[in-house]
Amino acid sequence: MDFNLPDDLVATLATLDAFIAREITPIEQADDNLRFFDHRREWARTDFEGGGLPRAEWEALLARVRRVADAAGHWRYALPAQYGGQDGSHLAMAVIREHLAA
Repeated sequence: MDFNLPDDLVATLATLDAFIAREITPIEQADDNLRFFDHRREWARTDFEGGGLPRAEWEALLARVRRVADAAGHWRYALPAQYGGQDGSHLAMAVIREHLAA
């Protein structure tokens, strides 16, 4: 199947990439946050001695990134506008997920 993405969706991906480079990457690179993303990630994220629950530092980092993404309008993208979203379609969400996973 030959499928071209709509221009507005291509623009959304570019906006998302720019946001990640500008806002998320500096958070990832700050302090000792790389440990949550490199080969040490499982041990950094999980408190094995505490029953295998997520570590408080990992949850705090996720909460921080979630707030930044929400302030930029990305966190609730798929929700209806009346709930703070952008009325993102199923197609858009599938494309965004594939783009981020690539």
